[in-house]
Amino acid sequence: MMAKVGRFIADEMLIRLARWLRMAGQDVSRPPEGAGDSDLIEVALKEERILLTRDRVLAQRCEKAGAGCLLIMSSDLDGQLSEFSAAGFSLEPHPERCTLCNGPLEEAVGPEKADDAAGSEEGSIHWRCQRCGKIYWQGSHWRGIRERLEGKGD
Repeated sequence: MMAKVGRFIADEMLIRLARWLRMAGQDVSRPPEGAGDSDLIEVALKEERILLTRDRVLAQRCEKAGAGCLLIMSSDLDGQLSEFSAAGFSLEPHPERCTLCNGPLEEAVGPEKADDAAGSEEGSIHWRCQRCGKIYWQGSHWRGIRERLEGKGD
């Protein structure tokens, strides 16, 4: 079975998980400011996203409304990543989304990559978020990211 990439919305309890999933190329939006449970379900239905939550009642309401939902039971990140992978979704490191705003990344070239990437390795690939402008690169930290994600995808 091939691991899937999907469109998700994370509730407030899973914002840290959302950031890690974005490093695996998953499209994970944040809840709207001040959103309640009904708002999350509405966004999931309207945008055809799967709601990621640790709230059992919200998961039941989501299912009754006909929206996709993935109930995450673990309270720690490694357990959450393992549950996500066990549900058939990809955790292969694939930087396509900004970890902060979920905007799409594009390869950054020339002087635009140098401003925010002090300490990046010479010759490394750089990406810039098309929405917020944050610069990313595969520095020495990338090995730890890759190990954590790939270790949960087994």
